[in-house]
Amino acid sequence: MNPGTITNREDFLKRIAGQLGRDVDLTPPKRVYKHRPQDEVLKDASTEELLETFRMVATRIHTDVVECESTHLDDTLRLLLERYDGKTIIAEDDARIKEWAPETSRAFDWWDAARPDDSRALAVKADVGITIADQALAESATIVQYAAPGKSRTISLLPQDHIAIIPKSVLVPRMTQAAKQLAELDRNGELASPQGVNFISGPSNSADIEMNLIVGVHGPVRVAYVLVHDL
Repeated sequence: MNPGTITNREDFLKRIAGQLGRDVDLTPPKRVYKHRPQDEVLKDASTEELLETFRMVATRIHTDVVECESTHLDDTLRLLLERYDGKTIIAEDDARIKEWAPETSRAFDWWDAARPDDSRALAVKADVGITIADQALAESATIVQYAAPGKSRTISLLPQDHIAIIPKSVLVPRMTQAAKQLAELDRNGELASPQGVNFISGPSNSADIEMNLIVGVHGPVRVAYVLVHDL
């Protein structure tokens, strides 16, 4: 038996219930809440209203927002990397980056799931880490990244700066919708559900010292969101 596991739970409970002359229902109760205010936030917002909310909140959390069509993503990334003085870049091993930015991505190092230690060493020295968001939350300007081979959280944490590519199609109102999608993935089977989920809201910061905000404390100093409108 593995540590932390429960075996023969159902048989044990049924035996106890039988001795007590009771029936036992092991079906987990379905929670039905009378009030669900979380469903009302940005409920009727249009896509453009969600975008505007995302832009506004992103500026509050000291995050650059750049928007483009997929045909211009190559040039957009190049200009961002020039602005951030990004010479060494590590990116997720995601074919979409190579497809959407075929020219700029030629200079990237790619996360190698078979050699994580080597990739981590590259991330430590990298000027910029590049990722693709699996979801984006308009209410808090948060990006959601699912753990997967070739998609280490190290890419968004260790380099000096972080660029997140966000297809407009993954934009949702808030955490409520992200949780629902995760629940659906979980119901679809173990392999469909990510082993880890990262929620990233702009650059790292702290205001613990006399309430003075300091950005870039324990992670990327600068973060840019690249909203791609036709994806």
